[in-house]
Amino acid sequence: MTRRYARPRRGFTVLEISIATGLLALLAMLISAVWAGFGRPSAEADRRARLAIEANLAAAALAADLGGGIADESGQRLEGKSSLRFVDWKEPGGTQLWLCFDGGPSPNGQPDWGPPDTVIVYQVEAGMLVRQDQNANTSRSVAADVAGFGAVDLGDGRVQITLTLAFRDLSETFTIIALKPPLPT
Repeated sequence: MTRRYARPRRGFTVLEISIATGLLALLAMLISAVWAGFGRPSAEADRRARLAIEANLAAAALAADLGGGIADESGQRLEGKSSLRFVDWKEPGGTQLWLCFDGGPSPNGQPDWGPPDTVIVYQVEAGMLVRQDQNANTSRSVAADVAGFGAVDLGDGRVQITLTLAFRDLSETFTIIALKPPLPT
């Protein structure tokens, strides 16, 4: 009589493979939920940071021009240009801000809103806050992701500038109150 020995088992049973697959799927779901939990706050922080950067760029450009002297194309205030001093602003339609800087060989201290004065216009074009120098016929983008821009003269030497920025599902509104710089004597 010959004895047969049981062969060693090779491979896995269907039940073992099913249990392992189910555990791996559960582990994948848990990891993806944790990953999404970490990803959402960082994505929102990124969106908020982007809006804050654009708001700072817009505020810096406005501050340079509203500081009493005209700013150059890089946004730096031009010092020592007595012929280019701020004289007035206006807000056509409440969606633009016009700044008039007295110019010419003999400044008259009055806003002419054209040559020899320099007129700077802030307005929104295609989602960008744009700064236009009407005399030099130049324009540059000051800030991106701009959903709205408004300017209202408060009547007491102050203007209220409202800037709304939007990126994806996040929107922020910033309000700036500017004082008219004193006229040179």
